[in-house]
Amino acid sequence: MTVANAPVVTSVGAGTGDVLVEIEGLVVEYPVSGGSVRAVDDVSLAIRRGEIVGLAGESGCGKSTVAHSLLRILKPPGEITGGRVVFDGQDVLALAPKQLRQFRWRNVSIVFQSAMNSLNPVMKVGDQFVDMFKAHGHVRKSDALRRSAELMELVGIDPSRLRAYPHELSGGMRQRVVIAMALALNPELLVMDEPTTALDVVVQREILREIEVLQRELGFAVLFITHDLSLLVEFSDRIAIMYAGKVVELGAARELFDGPLHPYTVGLMQSFPPLSGERLRLTGIPGSPPDLRDPPPGCRFHPRCPRAERRCSTDEPQLTASAHGRLAACHFPGEVA
Repeated sequence: MTVANAPVVTSVGAGTGDVLVEIEGLVVEYPVSGGSVRAVDDVSLAIRRGEIVGLAGESGCGKSTVAHSLLRILKPPGEITGGRVVFDGQDVLALAPKQLRQFRWRNVSIVFQSAMNSLNPVMKVGDQFVDMFKAHGHVRKSDALRRSAELMELVGIDPSRLRAYPHELSGGMRQRVVIAMALALNPELLVMDEPTTALDVVVQREILREIEVLQRELGFAVLFITHDLSLLVEFSDRIAIMYAGKVVELGAARELFDGPLHPYTVGLMQSFPPLSGERLRLTGIPGSPPDLRDPPPGCRFHPRCPRAERRCSTDEPQLTASAHGRLAACHFPGEVA
């Protein structure tokens, strides 16, 4: 049960460590006929320096929208209508266009979904590195190529591949090239938006191990977005679970995996087969996520929840500290785990 008189958590903090990013009460809306849709609804999240934070949930829950809001790269008609995004004490939402150009890639870089298709197919890899360096500062081509070769070696690719076209590289190599570009200007935060979705499991693991090594060597923080909790528990320090535009659970990765508090987290975990141990029947989550043009009253998950009671359909649970010491937006945290 929820701790008596527990305060509502308005900022999902990262504890007492050195906070690099703080998202507070973020609201993102898309206009529709007769009103608007809140794709992200009052989301708060903090990331410490050098920390790996996982963000998980079904497609359409708002994960990528949070990431795009952090870099202010939302495509119209999406609009940030509420909240704050603070990076190292600086209000990102107040940055002028010239400041934003410096902020992106130097402070925060992003590896997009289907990143291996982000490369220009008619340009050699080296030329794309050079263009990227020149876009963010005055640099000679020879210096840019020398730095590009260092980055290629950093992600385990022979620098001679700078002379190759993207189609001459495997999917895993193209993915590594994009990650190398994202690290080119030594950003303090690397956002990875489902970067390994199109790759097979073996290559996924190789790339994640490589990112872990780079993260330890270079000290950057990571926001890793995926729908695969099994990836996150191995890779992340903390995990936030999103559902229908809201954060519904947050905690240390291993604690969350071993003892999930929210029924939605339990459902996500039961949707993936274990790689070892006893064979289990996959149950998944019945139904579909709600239409955000008209979200259900109370807890947004209650129409699909096996634990739902009358209270769940009328009273919206707040993200609060539970008796387990973690955060969950549930009236009965941990009772279905």
